[in-house]
Amino acid sequence: MSSHSTARNVVNGAKLPPLTGGPHRKRLGLVALVATFGGLLFGYDTGVINGALRPMTAELGLTAITEGIVTSSLVFAAALGAISCGRISDGWGRRKTIILLAVLFFAGTLAVVFTPNFEVLVAGRIMLGLAVGGASAVVPVFLAELAPYEIRGSLSGRNELAIVVGQLAAFIINAIIGGLFGHIEGVWRIMFAVCAVPAVALFFGMLRMPESPRWLVEKGRRDEALAVLKTVRSQERAAAELAEVEYIARTEKSNEVGWRAILSNRNLLRILLVGIGLGVAQQLTGINSIMYYGQTVLVESGFSESGA
Repeated sequence: MSSHSTARNVVNGAKLPPLTGGPHRKRLGLVALVATFGGLLFGYDTGVINGALRPMTAELGLTAITEGIVTSSLVFAAALGAISCGRISDGWGRRKTIILLAVLFFAGTLAVVFTPNFEVLVAGRIMLGLAVGGASAVVPVFLAELAPYEIRGSLSGRNELAIVVGQLAAFIINAIIGGLFGHIEGVWRIMFAVCAVPAVALFFGMLRMPESPRWLVEKGRRDEALAVLKTVRSQERAAAELAEVEYIARTEKSNEVGWRAILSNRNLLRILLVGIGLGVAQQLTGINSIMYYGQTVLVESGFSESGA
């Protein structure tokens, strides 16, 4: 039977050998753990401004307008990062792009921690925003392309869990640092400095992680893709899954979907509108106002600095 026929038989996992336990499952778990440091950084960098904003404003003499610029510069840059990093990872590879994002996280953290003025602070926040947006686009794709279809949802979902854990960690660490060192000038710099630790872990961790087998197949690097799959699957499963990936890659390449195809297809258009609607509804809840300005809101509502 030809490889094309084999691929056609195993497409959608219909004839794939079952998942088995063993070292390859532990390896897959390790890959997911390291990659989701990107989600953890996403969450921490979006949440840390909550506790850091008031002492930062006092030290740098920020106004209401410059406070807004410092806060929103990360969100604006994240939109650009999400749009651009997907295309970058298509050409350069998922693994290399995530390593680049780790460097951006670290460089942005250093710029914020050692900033002498408002301008450098905004530049650092922009770097962090680009990294946040890039992580939101590339890490889930990397996880999905490495995961077997049976557990793809749960493995990719770990990134969402890492994001909210990062946000929670930012609030908890801010509270601890604020409680212990709140009397020290520049305490907000310590809050931001914590972000450097997972950035370093992500950088060195991804140096030892494999590339996405799907991306390798699309670049014609079949042997490398098979070698990667054999580290996270059983031998039989790896060979069968490679045939599936090759078949899907060929099919999608011959049927590329653009904006015109999406807008002319009722089902695809409905999916697109539902996705946009969910994103808009999430923002309309006002969650970001509390995430970024929660301490300010509580202080102005009557809470003490330490209580807030």
